[in-house]
Amino acid sequence: MQSINHIILIFSFISISSCSSNKVLFNDIPENLEIKIPEAVITFGDLIDLKISSLNNLSTSIFSPIAMDKIGTIRNAEARKLDGYLVDGSGHIDIPFLGKVKAIGLTCASLSESIKIKLEEYVKNPSVSTKILNFRVSILGEVAKPGTFNVIDQNISFTELISRAGDFNKNADPTKIMIMRSTNNVIETKYLDLTSYEFLSSEYYFLKQNDKIYVRPDNASLAFDFGILRNAGTLSLLTSIIILLFR
Repeated sequence: MQSINHIILIFSFISISSCSSNKVLFNDIPENLEIKIPEAVITFGDLIDLKISSLNNLSTSIFSPIAMDKIGTIRNAEARKLDGYLVDGSGHIDIPFLGKVKAIGLTCASLSESIKIKLEEYVKNPSVSTKILNFRVSILGEVAKPGTFNVIDQNISFTELISRAGDFNKNADPTKIMIMRSTNNVIETKYLDLTSYEFLSSEYYFLKQNDKIYVRPDNASLAFDFGILRNAGTLSLLTSIIILLFR
């Protein structure tokens, strides 16, 4: 009877260690699935890079915080942040001479058009481009390279972030990924199942600025948090236990 109990215990260990979550993402994806790529929407605390130009650059220089001796030079992202326009608590940016301009809830294209209309009172044929300077997303937990990643092109999908982070660790649970997202200055949390193709068409597949992702360990890893069954020596360990029990 004692031997039977030992065998049951051993197979319980094996069963638990093999019951890790399915690592295959997006099961049963239908053919010709189309996913619309959204534009980034400006929110509180964003830093906006604003470039205004025209045929006569002197006529637009008064609307720019960049000093004349910096015009035409290559400036890195960190330097541009010092000159960026902060979206304040009321959702506006404050542009010299133009005053407060609403930014929150707009895409960069919409904001550029709004500023251009205001500039036409002062400048002939102005050209305006805007970009979010502090668009970044973070990923923590069971990935190879957790960290914060800057997004230059204002757009990043969940799969691209996972790729940047070096993929999931073998003990990650893709069925319960937590995302923390700031909406109207309120942090919201949501659990996502990346093994379902329906996730591809959800509002979370493409990330927003300052999204934070946490990849939790699977249930087997949580049960054996000391790492007894996490390494390549698992089979050897179980074999040794069996030999000791039945000597």
